[in-house]
Amino acid sequence: MSTSLSRIPLLTAALAALVTLSQATPPPESPFAIPQPPFFGQVRTRTELDNKAMTDTSVNKTLLSTQLRTRLGFLATPSEKVEIKVELQDIRTLGSEPNPTVNAQQTASTGNAKGVDLLQGYIAVQEGPVKVALGRQKMTLGAGRYMSTLEWSPTSRAFDGISANWAVAGGDLTGLVFLVRDTLTSTTTTPSTAAATDDRLILSGLHYNIKLNDNLTAEASIFYDKSTVPNVYSGDTLRRYDLVYLGQRSAGLFGLFSYEEEILWQAGTAQTVSGTKLTSAAYQLALRAGIVLPKVKANLGLDLMSGDDNASDKKTTLYRANYYFAHAYYGWMDYFVNNPKYGVVDYRADVDAMLWQGETQTIALKGQYHYFTPQKAPSGQDDAYGQEVDAELHLGLYPKSNIILGAGVFLPGGSAYKLAAAKLSATANDKTGYFVYFMPTFNF
Repeated sequence: MSTSLSRIPLLTAALAALVTLSQATPPPESPFAIPQPPFFGQVRTRTELDNKAMTDTSVNKTLLSTQLRTRLGFLATPSEKVEIKVELQDIRTLGSEPNPTVNAQQTASTGNAKGVDLLQGYIAVQEGPVKVALGRQKMTLGAGRYMSTLEWSPTSRAFDGISANWAVAGGDLTGLVFLVRDTLTSTTTTPSTAAATDDRLILSGLHYNIKLNDNLTAEASIFYDKSTVPNVYSGDTLRRYDLVYLGQRSAGLFGLFSYEEEILWQAGTAQTVSGTKLTSAAYQLALRAGIVLPKVKANLGLDLMSGDDNASDKKTTLYRANYYFAHAYYGWMDYFVNNPKYGVVDYRADVDAMLWQGETQTIALKGQYHYFTPQKAPSGQDDAYGQEVDAELHLGLYPKSNIILGAGVFLPGGSAYKLAAAKLSATANDKTGYFVYFMPTFNF
């Protein structure tokens, strides 16, 4: 793929010609973020009272659980041009670890190591303005609508492969090739006749961002997502897909007023398990308009992922959001982790307010309102999915920490039963979902 500026949309190029260029901004939470601490870690617990399923409570009880995430990492620099980063992560739900033996006279968690995994492990080499990282690494690009580390999830998200970063033409260019999934799966139960597959999912792409001034950012991207792994996404069962994503984003602040717009266009081909070839033409759109005061930020806007109302033709207009930051958009209750078959339009309002600020301590309130409807549904099936109200109280009482008290309520509409993540039946779509949680996070 070309790395030339000709791939940047004309609007972005025109803005770049008119405004003085500022310092490039490498992707956060990536091998190129600055600074990289030599020794770091985190302990995060999340105690949650969860009744989000909205099904018959005589069958599905309200869930009360505490998740624990523990991280420990270090960064070594054997020379001025070489970095080695290793980060381990342990994920567990308190009280759920299995006994290693049936009659062990010990607590449930003793001897359990199944929750420990490698979150990051890479070598990075710097040569002039170019830095290359090889191994397992985090990556968030732009606002995270296409690719993010999914930090809200206990496990988070990391990628295996190679990436590079180049400060060029006043901006920041990131290229990547990630082996997202590789399989070596026996296709029979008889060892003598066992066959193996070499199915893979490979993601590659380029992302360019430029700070045109202190208050204006523009971005352009191109990604190629290729999978030969059979998969099911919102009711579509595919044998393979070859999808190209073209993206453009800009965000700015003009006095008290802020804006953001982003569009991602998905094109390419897909093949069903029966061999039918489909052409893809889908998109994701985001718009924001807001006001920024010294202690209050407020926005109105929408997020949209296109859907498909015709399963019998040879094209798909369902937008596949495979690597995005689900929890930051389309509500905090995760009914839209996958884009529903008929897509989603999220009309939203959000507010961030600093309630109190001391010398080293803060208390802030974050709130959101969402109204969800299908983007493209057959006539008679286009009722709203529902409404959601979310709020978090952030207590910054200690250095490198954030204590969150949060709650959310989902008021289902006539089409709520279509949300696969909600685990609904067609007769259970009138039950309200809710959750309440306490999440202290401490870093070092």
